[in-house]
Amino acid sequence: MTEIAKKGHEVHVLAPFTGGETDYVLEGVHVERFHYFYPQRFEKLSGRSGMIDNVKEGFLVKIQVLTFLFFNVLHSLLKLRKMDVIHVQWPIPNGLGALFLKKIYGIPYINTIHGEEVHLSKRYHMLFALRWLVNNSSKTITNSTATRKFCLEAGLDGEKIEVIPFGVDTDFFRPLDVYKDGNIFQILSVGYLIERKGFEYLIKAMPHVLTEHENARLKIVGSGPLESKLKSLIYELDLGDQVEIVKNVSDEKLLMMYNSADLFVLPSIVDSQGNTEGLGVVLLEAMACGVPVIGSDVGGISDIIHDNVTGLLVSEKNSIELANAILNLVGNTNLRKKFSMDGYDKVIELFGWDKIAESYLLFYSFNPV
Repeated sequence: MTEIAKKGHEVHVLAPFTGGETDYVLEGVHVERFHYFYPQRFEKLSGRSGMIDNVKEGFLVKIQVLTFLFFNVLHSLLKLRKMDVIHVQWPIPNGLGALFLKKIYGIPYINTIHGEEVHLSKRYHMLFALRWLVNNSSKTITNSTATRKFCLEAGLDGEKIEVIPFGVDTDFFRPLDVYKDGNIFQILSVGYLIERKGFEYLIKAMPHVLTEHENARLKIVGSGPLESKLKSLIYELDLGDQVEIVKNVSDEKLLMMYNSADLFVLPSIVDSQGNTEGLGVVLLEAMACGVPVIGSDVGGISDIIHDNVTGLLVSEKNSIELANAILNLVGNTNLRKKFSMDGYDKVIELFGWDKIAESYLLFYSFNPV
């Protein structure tokens, strides 16, 4: 949105309150955060680990789903009725307000579907609501070809669905000349510590990697509900000196960690609920920093990694295949350099936010109600 604002357009963002200010301007974008439950100190649905996990915390938070929908519609009608077009991120739960704006004021709206809402709609028998919100929109964006496929399988209107990936800030995430310990081969992975990220398979791959390259080290950056389980696995495999889980860090620190890494790995899987990686933005961040990458061949990851061209794709849940891919790159400096350069070029060409903003503006110009 900041790139669109830089191009001279007025951009307003309406989002739930997660702390801090409720009304401010961020890089030219007008942001307003609304309260969705009273007393406000009991608001627990938004922020932290996200709505999907927060709603599991008890009856009071489940009630807030209903109050969220009410206040989302109310604030949409009060604050957004003079907009030319509405762009909804996550049609469930955010699309209801846009639908009211269309019905009452004739304002067209566009959805972006990230993938997980399709799986959740199936699980909770809410596909009828997702179809209603999507099929009433002017157009729908999915973040990858895999997510578009999920939408078609769910019965959404395919004529309205196109793919525009999420982007990466290539001004911020960029190659830096930083110190690297020549005695260590540093492997990095980043993400929320949940099942679908597949970190257990990466940890299980490390003993195989270490048998041939004892100088390899793995750092996983993130937090989440599987933190204790993953740390127990590290202990069971006697990897305490070779594998480390680092709590969430600042963007500036993460930038340094990308640039200090010799290899980035995203071992995502299709989890027990059928969810998988919608795109894999951390791969884009790593590639923008010139780091060679390995990813599982699931979800939208293949939109980012062209196998053996911009990185390596491996089968999900296969620690041996993953270990062999890592070993291949540990021992092949030229291949790492090739993936680093080709991956960087692909991100700059296709995934910079300036490019994504141009695609959004083309979408916004298509405004039939």
